[in-house]
Amino acid sequence: MQSNSNKDNEHILYTMILPVITSVIVFYYNQILGAIAILGCGVLFFYLQRVRDDNQSAIQRYVDDVHSSFDSITKNLVFEMPFPIAVLTDGANIKWHNGYFRNLFPGEDLVGVDIAKLIPNFDDIDFTDKDFIQPVTIEVDDKSMQFYFSTVYNEDLKTNENFVYAIDNTYDESIKQLFKDKRLVFFTIFLDNYEDLRSSTESVNRPQVLGAVDRVINEYFTNHNGVVRKYENDRFMVVMEYQDYRDIHEDKFSILDDVREIEVGNTINPTLSIGAGISGANPYEIYGDSRVAIDIALSRGGDQAVVKIDDNYEYFGGKSKATEKTSKVKSRVISGALRRMINASSDVYIMGHNNPDMDSFGSSLGVYEGVRFLEKDAYIVLNEVPRQIENMYNSTTGSLEELKDNILSEDQALARIKSSSLVVVVDNHRKNSTEAPSLIEKTDQIFIIDHHRRGNDYIKKATIAYIEPYASSASELVTEILNYLDEDFKARTSIAESLLAGITVDTKNFVYQTGVRTFEAASILKRWGADSVYIKRMFKDDFEIVKYKSEVIADSSIVNDMIAIAHFNRDIDGSSLIASQAADDLLTIKGVKASFVLTKANNKIHISGRSLGDISVQLILERIGGGGHLTAAATQLDMSMENAENMLKKAINEYLREEEENESNTKR
Repeated sequence: MQSNSNKDNEHILYTMILPVITSVIVFYYNQILGAIAILGCGVLFFYLQRVRDDNQSAIQRYVDDVHSSFDSITKNLVFEMPFPIAVLTDGANIKWHNGYFRNLFPGEDLVGVDIAKLIPNFDDIDFTDKDFIQPVTIEVDDKSMQFYFSTVYNEDLKTNENFVYAIDNTYDESIKQLFKDKRLVFFTIFLDNYEDLRSSTESVNRPQVLGAVDRVINEYFTNHNGVVRKYENDRFMVVMEYQDYRDIHEDKFSILDDVREIEVGNTINPTLSIGAGISGANPYEIYGDSRVAIDIALSRGGDQAVVKIDDNYEYFGGKSKATEKTSKVKSRVISGALRRMINASSDVYIMGHNNPDMDSFGSSLGVYEGVRFLEKDAYIVLNEVPRQIENMYNSTTGSLEELKDNILSEDQALARIKSSSLVVVVDNHRKNSTEAPSLIEKTDQIFIIDHHRRGNDYIKKATIAYIEPYASSASELVTEILNYLDEDFKARTSIAESLLAGITVDTKNFVYQTGVRTFEAASILKRWGADSVYIKRMFKDDFEIVKYKSEVIADSSIVNDMIAIAHFNRDIDGSSLIASQAADDLLTIKGVKASFVLTKANNKIHISGRSLGDISVQLILERIGGGGHLTAAATQLDMSMENAENMLKKAINEYLREEEENESNTKR
């Protein structure tokens, strides 16, 4: 106000300049008139000052009235606002609250109470952070309340006071929940073994078996308000709302067990593969997600459900062995596709997984032989030769003169590869697990041959992904492909022996994951000159390795009365080989149904898992980022041995707990 008064005085002085000068001039010529004029100037000056004082008083009265009115309005608003309000002290204790806030927490003394005890999420709030405006939502008596806050500095008390108010957001949340509940969910369902089921069931029982499958599917999804449509003999489509899907998610797709238990004269159990799409923007995208999910379910061996939610996947089932396909039509089709892609490419780069075993390197050699037969440049990408393939590497490079020059490191391959090159990935379908992940980005022509169940991080840009979990090994799949490559094709002896060694190592001497087609592939390799005695020599271990395996077994312990866990604490070349072989040996112990061996490899903790089939080591290790088969799986963790073991035990307990829950649900 003082500054405004000074400005008004200046305005008066400026206003008086002209009359005063005029009065002085008049006084110079006529003293009487001049005196009257000067007197008039004095009167004018005092009048202007009086007007100024009256205006200032009026303005002050107006300001005082507004301040008084605003203060009254503010006080009344705070007390009469129809939503919960509380004032907090600097320490976030409640200093004052209105009745609406009191109604949220009846029966409690609120004044002086830390608000975090009433609203736990307030623990994370920094009231001094002016940029933090995220509201805190809590559920109170079936209401969804959103709490907002602001901080005010009290000049009188020299403290910060936090103003908290809540808005009832129940209606908006109910609309969101309704929208979520009414979303469509699409299911694509395949009867995995339709042809085998028909051929293995007597004609008199065949209609009853297939009718029982149809009835179980229809009843299960109809009970969940789904619409079921059968569009082929072995294929169904189901549509339902998300609110009904939640019940299916809760019972973990028990229909998989219901179908598997059908026995109406059939000699083999029917199994289903289910793909579910949820989060697409429209029905077409949701249906597309279900198709992607069913492809993953089939590539993982079937008898399971895969649910696609945005870019993530959930898996249910997958606890039985993949059913071996009796028809070789797909192998012949894949062989023709591979031949066309090889002929269309400028050159071919072949690689397996990092830290390769005999199956990875053996199947790479098989593809190399096929490319060479088609007269294209072929290169195997191999950064180093680990102990587990030393014998195979020395044998093949010693007998095949050109081979050593065609084995490249990742850097060498990167320097040569072109956009027109073909990359063939064997015994692996995960980009980050390949021997040279950088090659994947250099070409769009990628061909995958693998026998592991598909995981989330598969190579999505692959042109063709031949993933068959029923197969014993990648070497078995490659042998079948080579057999259909050309009538005149015959692999050189050392290549045939490498493929047979790959099958032998993955089947543990034709014991695990071995089917009719496994022996047929072995017979093809025998016709190409593979020597079983030579392969036996290839598997001979150094005395040191035998001694280390004994150390691992001596270190082992039994958990959950049936699972062996052991450690190999030496960080040496071939430690993962020792771990996997020790895991196999632990299964020979009476009462052990599964085994896990942890070891150090490449500055990470490598876990090898093995089982006899009663326990799925794949499902256990998938929980901690691994994968593989029902009876053989592995993972690598970037952490300490102790933390890795704790994570493994947690995954085992979760798996066994779910198994118990599923068993109890089935009995009910």
